[in-house]
Amino acid sequence: MTTTTGTRISRLRVPTEEELSPEVTSVFETTEKQSGFVPNWLRGFALDEGHFQRLNAYLFPLLQGSADVPTSITRREREILATIVSVRNGCSYCHALHVHELGQFLSDGWLAHRISLDHREVGELSDREHALIELALTLTDEPGEVADAVIADLRSKGLSDVDIYEAVQIVSIINATNRISLALGLLPDPEIFDGDHTGAHPA
Repeated sequence: MTTTTGTRISRLRVPTEEELSPEVTSVFETTEKQSGFVPNWLRGFALDEGHFQRLNAYLFPLLQGSADVPTSITRREREILATIVSVRNGCSYCHALHVHELGQFLSDGWLAHRISLDHREVGELSDREHALIELALTLTDEPGEVADAVIADLRSKGLSDVDIYEAVQIVSIINATNRISLALGLLPDPEIFDGDHTGAHPA
């Protein structure tokens, strides 16, 4: 599918609105009400409804938090992890989207970009957040290097085993969506660069 300017948004075929089921259409409509637009990742991932529904059922609770999994991982921490992993993987779509969303959540786009550029130079991050970021980078780059010492450090920062388990899930699903987005060659949404939208997730 192409945008109104004729630009391709995915390497694969993107379903038309007429092809979408009522369930997928409802997701699009809800997102548009929240964000002011339907992100390209939703359009691209909707190619197969089964995969779309299964992925989102796993993704959204991890990014937004869920009452079914009572952990201390904050929404701020979830957005930071999504941003760090997307930047590390070189996924231009997810990089742009998550930096935008982190900036919206923090009400500070400058801070979000600084975190994405080099978290080590960001004094506004807590020791706990830095530890979570190091977990995310290790799990992304060299998953076999997530050793006992890494877990012990997270525990020392006040994270429970359930917290750590959820953080691992968040990092893992973002790695997955990064890879899907890279394979599809998703085009970043122009709306996230104009500063007029609140942004809703994503990949």
